[in-house]
Amino acid sequence: MPANLPPDYFVEEKRLRQAKSIDEKIAIIEKMIAIMPHHKGTDKLLASLRAKIAKLREEKEKRPQTQRKFDQFFNIKKDGAGQVLCIGFPNAGKSALISALSGEPLEVADYPYTTRILHTRMMRYEDIWIQLVDTTAIGDENTPMWFGNMVKKADVILAVLALSDALDIEYELIIEELKRYRPEIVRTGEPFITAVNKLDLIQYSSYLDEFIKNRGKEKNILPVSAEKDVNLHELKEMIFNSLNIARIYSKLPGKKPDLELPFVMKKGGTVLEFAEKIHKDFLVKLRYAKLWRRDSYNGMMVSKDFVLEDKDIVELHI
Repeated sequence: MPANLPPDYFVEEKRLRQAKSIDEKIAIIEKMIAIMPHHKGTDKLLASLRAKIAKLREEKEKRPQTQRKFDQFFNIKKDGAGQVLCIGFPNAGKSALISALSGEPLEVADYPYTTRILHTRMMRYEDIWIQLVDTTAIGDENTPMWFGNMVKKADVILAVLALSDALDIEYELIIEELKRYRPEIVRTGEPFITAVNKLDLIQYSSYLDEFIKNRGKEKNILPVSAEKDVNLHELKEMIFNSLNIARIYSKLPGKKPDLELPFVMKKGGTVLEFAEKIHKDFLVKLRYAKLWRRDSYNGMMVSKDFVLEDKDIVELHI
């Protein structure tokens, strides 16, 4: 059976011959695999390409120790209620989207690879701050310096795709890359968000419809526009929900609750875990707690193992 390779495949093949860095070569080969038809006529070619990727990754692992130490400079310490790692291909509009979400400008340009190092911005969501990390574009030679470690430790991965006729290909390439470091994201879809940016490119709107239709069972896909402020509030809410956290407010006996600075916990946390956040001694000294929860509880006494929910107000008694 003939391979019947499409013209785009040979374009990438030419790029591969010109590529210099290991990671650039891997990215191009992965794109070639995504482009090529998969049938009996391409089985040998497919196996050959996958073998090349395996060999390149083995070569990459043998890089000098000094290079590995340099990678440490591309690790960003977590800040705020959670860390969101924004990834994507060149000119997807990551920096513009982060600027719009945070209100703090980042360097934005029409040419590829504007972002050369990792940058952080803080996004306000109601009464908490969430850390956004802007990254070098996938395919940039600096990408290997941060990708694996940052993907592993991020609380949420935000993939930013530009509206185009390559939505499906770019999405699949990102998923393939994530499989290496966070296979649970591919299995469960969490904590992973896909933002399809640049909705003003209306000539590609049919590709967006098809992209969403093909992934109807997958959640956390949101069309946005950083430039036109479309669905940015919805994206903030989606990010918050993906963090899987709860805000708990403390209250001193006889005083009003502090509703300005909530304690942040993972959902499913108990009264005792909340007490430990306030002071470690409370683990032993805590006698009981009182809880206020919207309309269902109003100063009701609860046990140490009572599970808290977002926006609960807790009064500890020791």
